[in-house]
Amino acid sequence: MNVLALTRTYRSLGRIREIALVLSKHGFNQLLERAGLGRLLPFSRRIRGRSGVAGDVPAPVEWRLALEDLGPTFVKLGQMLATRPDLVPPAYVEEFRKLQDQVPPFPFEEALRIVTEELGGPVEEVFEHIYPQPMAAASIAQVHRARLKDGTPVVLKVQRPRVDRTISQDLATLFLLAGLVERYIPEARTFRPREIVEEFARTLNRELDFFLEASNIERFRQNFQGFEGVVIPAVQWDLTSRRLLVMEAIEGLPADRADAIRERGLDTSALARTLARAFLKQVFDDGLFHGDLHPGNVMVTPEGKVAFLDFGAVGYLSEEAQEGLGELFLALVSRDYAQMAEGFVRLGSTEDTVDLRAFQRDLKELIEPYFGRPLKDLRVGHLLHESSEIALRHRVRVPPDLMLLARSILTVEGLARTLDPDFVVLDEAVPFARRLLVRRLDPRRQARLAYRTIRDLRELIRAVPGQVTRILQKLLEGKLAVDFVHKGYEPLLHEMDRSSNRLSFAMIVSALIIGSSLIVLAGRGPLLWDFPAFGIFGFLLAGVLGFGLAIAILRSGKL
Repeated sequence: MNVLALTRTYRSLGRIREIALVLSKHGFNQLLERAGLGRLLPFSRRIRGRSGVAGDVPAPVEWRLALEDLGPTFVKLGQMLATRPDLVPPAYVEEFRKLQDQVPPFPFEEALRIVTEELGGPVEEVFEHIYPQPMAAASIAQVHRARLKDGTPVVLKVQRPRVDRTISQDLATLFLLAGLVERYIPEARTFRPREIVEEFARTLNRELDFFLEASNIERFRQNFQGFEGVVIPAVQWDLTSRRLLVMEAIEGLPADRADAIRERGLDTSALARTLARAFLKQVFDDGLFHGDLHPGNVMVTPEGKVAFLDFGAVGYLSEEAQEGLGELFLALVSRDYAQMAEGFVRLGSTEDTVDLRAFQRDLKELIEPYFGRPLKDLRVGHLLHESSEIALRHRVRVPPDLMLLARSILTVEGLARTLDPDFVVLDEAVPFARRLLVRRLDPRRQARLAYRTIRDLRELIRAVPGQVTRILQKLLEGKLAVDFVHKGYEPLLHEMDRSSNRLSFAMIVSALIIGSSLIVLAGRGPLLWDFPAFGIFGFLLAGVLGFGLAIAILRSGKL
């Protein structure tokens, strides 16, 4: 027996009951029953079904409210799902985007205690002053301004007390729930609940490690060396740990405050170009891009430079993904919808054959109307996002980092247009895409690809004889087996199983009634109130079982 797994399951039971109560409050009793969690609800809640919620509230809104009630971990889960239209329907994506990762700040004394523990000594030996009022507070950390002993202004990102333990418990609960959903709700397997939780766990664990965020900051600083007009904060590595991140303080205005930026005499059109080029460089040159570019993470310094902050969420692009994106941008400019469709298929993955003609037609219907308008009306981020959703409808699964990229392009384009309403991001993207495709022809890169191909072929040739031998050996020994997987039958089998169980239960109740009636008519055995005791007991048992069966049928909503 796995004692550790058993302990985690036991600890998760209380939290699962809390989750069940919240979902019941928002009207998801039938889902709880199907997942085998209905028994955790009070009897009155199981009968009533819905409690205190208006019946006309749409399901996506109910789910958003439920996630907010469940706390910060589930809010972050909803935020992640808002970037994954390949996993949840569009209506849920739009609703989950409204989730805000805002929680009350924890006491400054707790922050000082954590800073002291991470520094391994008194705070006064390192900092001249730490400002008690936090700049921002989120579910994982909060941020304070401070000054070092030499007067250098810095920013402290301090992890919440015991947040790693809370997240670990919530993740264990989510893994358990995902397993129940996959087991008892077959149609939910299409959305791959365990895969969602695994991806969410990876994301949260990366955010919990401030060393990793500091490494991301350092990589961005190296990538932008020599790039005029961009500022990346420097990390104080000697003061940084897994729970404490100390970095350079950067003063400025959020990038969406265009009027205030103009009042300082800065050229907002030039800033829009700098912002777009900096992001396109991350995508097409570096393969490492900022994944959370809301206005609070993009600042404009008094010197007129663009500063990027908070590198907890970043995306990674392989060389193949970068080239695929370059081809998509060039295909968009040339209105080559066949190349766009093929590009999406290469970038993503699919389990079925894709109807490329239908895919091309849908892309053309989306994009073609924009070419009759002024170029400034062309929203590249919107088109990329809508094109990704069309790809999903054609069963082409776009990788998570590309979905994150589509959302980031939307945000960057929105900020750039706030600074300059006439800005056209496509004008800046095309040169990057062309340079990328030219780099693809570099002889050194072609030599690396050729070596990789030859190596893979060598391994394949070496492995094939042994695999063929094993197959033939199993065939000769009569041990070769072929497994058939039937898809789409699970809901039918589940309903047949449930119906047969209820029928058997009803037959037992009927047999008890008939048997008890015969005993009463015979008048034999010990008497109770002048009636055979066994007959009375049989009637009572049949009544209880029959009442339980009726309640189960009523709860299911299927009479």
